[in-house]
This record gives sequence, C-alpha cells and structure tokens, in this order.
Amino acid sequence: MIKTPVKRLILALKARIMESLPTQLKNKLRLASNYFYDYQKFSKWSAASGNAQTQTHLKALITMNYHCIEKGLALKEPRIGFGTAVIQSLLANLWKYHENYGLDETGQIALNNLFSYYNFNLQYGLKNEQLYQELLALKEVSSTPILGSKSLGGVIEVTEEQILKAAKIDFRAFAESRYSIRHFAPIDVDIHLIEQAIAMAQKTPSVCNRQASKVYVFTSDEDKKKVLACQTGNRGFGEQASKVLIVTSELQHFIHIGERNQGWIDGGMFAMSLVYALHSLGLGTCCLNWSVTYPEDQKLRQISGIKNSEVVIMMIAVGHLPEYLKVAQSPRKNLQEVMVLR
Repeated sequence: MIKTPVKRLILALKARIMESLPTQLKNKLRLASNYFYDYQKFSKWSAASGNAQTQTHLKALITMNYHCIEKGLALKEPRIGFGTAVIQSLLANLWKYHENYGLDETGQIALNNLFSYYNFNLQYGLKNEQLYQELLALKEVSSTPILGSKSLGGVIEVTEEQILKAAKIDFRAFAESRYSIRHFAPIDVDIHLIEQAIAMAQKTPSVCNRQASKVYVFTSDEDKKKVLACQTGNRGFGEQASKVLIVTSELQHFIHIGERNQGWIDGGMFAMSLVYALHSLGLGTCCLNWSVTYPEDQKLRQISGIKNSEVVIMMIAVGHLPEYLKVAQSPRKNLQEVMVLR
C-alpha cells in the first residue's frame, strides 16, 4: 500500500507519541489496537450483526439448520415433531439460497435432511402435508443432484463393532511417536499425500458442522521462502521443508457474537487432525506458531494471497523423515497438573 506524505507524517507522529509513553501504558495500547484489529475482522466478515449478506453466510445458516435436524434424528429417542422453528428457518433460507444461487450440494444435503425428517415423523403417524408439498416444490426447482450428495443427509445406522474395529489402534504409541521435526530429508513430498491428509482432517468436528477451515499449500521454493520469512520460529530448518501449509478459518461461517473465537477453536482442532493425518502417512511436521501483531498478519496476507475474511491459525512445515535425526524431548507436565477431577 502506497502511503501519501500526510499519512507518513501521521504515522511518524503516532510512533513518536507511542515511544514517549511509559512501557506499561504503551503495551496496553498495543494490546488494545490488536484486539481492535480482530474485532474489525469479525464484525466485518461474520454474520454476527444478524444480516447474512454473502453466499457463504447463507450456506453457514443452512448447514447450521440442517445439522440441528441430524442431531435430533441421532438421539436415542427423537421427539416426534421436534424442531419446528428450525425447520421453518431452514425452508426460508433454502428458498432464499435458491433464488440467489441455485440449490447446489449444500442445498441438496439440506433437502435430503428434510425428507429424512419428514419420513421419521411419518412412520410415527405424524403426516405434515404442508412440509411435504414444500419439499416437493424445492425438489422440483432444484438442479440435478450433485454427484455424491444424493444420499447424504439425515442419519445412518452403524454398530459398536464397526466403530471399535476401525478405531482399534494403539493411539498412545501413535501420539507419542509424533515429534516436531526440524530435520527433513531432501525428498519431495508428493502432493497426493497432502491431499490425503487434508481429506482425513476434514472429519474434524466443527461448530454445527460448518467446516470453516481451509489449507493453503505452498510448493515452490520462492513461495515457501516468502511465507517462512514472515515466521521466526523456522530458522535453521524451514528451508528444508518440501511443503509449507497455512491453516486458516473463514469468518463468514460464523453467525453469532458468541462465536467470535470459534475460528481459532475449530481451526486449531483441524490443524491437529491434519498434523496427525500427515504423521499417519509417514511424513514429518513442525507446527509453526502464528501468534503475531496485526502488521505482521497483514504482511503475510499480502505475500500469500490469504483473504481478509480468514483468520490465520498456524503454518505447518512438512517433509520426509531422514533415516536418523534428533528431536527435542519436550517432557510433558505431570497428569495431576493437567487433570482436574471434580
């Protein structure tokens, strides 16, 4: 951004005033300005104001609505006719979405959920003819069902045996075998391995299944060098990484004021799943912290092309493991310091 002489003068005056202040006050003002930066982002890009203005906002509302139906149907004993207000909200949002964008995969999944809801109530003797006719009308105006989404939505039945069989791994050994790697082999990581890991991480829980997380994958030496230069914790090994990932959360997926920190929660969980997924594929990773001030955040965005509507969670350096390497032992706290029994 080109600064005019007036702007440069104002910035210089502000800097001089800041430097003249006591250290404690100076730090408090810097903290306030960084919180204000976060506030501006959430206020501008989320739908917390109550006005869903973008396609992503509306998609988030529809997903939140249909997930309420899924959750209700997944209870041990779902209540017949539950969620009337949610159903009405979902129908209104679906019509609005159809009028503006057409019913894509999100709309199709929502419609599948509504049919599942209708059929559940029907089998218990509750026939909602008005809902059924509205669903038929939505089905009529919807485009051809998206491949793979026709049967998605509602609930599926699984067995305890299926879950336990698939989950039967020594997770403690798996988790304890993962280290932050700061010595990578000079072998390129196939992009298909990155794709597999991201696909696995997509199973991470997110608020109302809104899946706000996104992964930027940097592959060229020039691009990796540029983004890593913004992060000081990779000195001495970052250049060895075959791929550099940046995990973000899209703020447009969040609806309520209470969700002002949800991007970091969902994004952090997604990032951990991604690290474990990469570990399961035999790759080494090092999580690179992105707790920075707003000028540093803005600099990374200019370099990387990350949208202003997203918050940056972390970077991850990825590479193949060498045959022999050293890792930090990083002892963990005693369990008694972490677990609080009440």
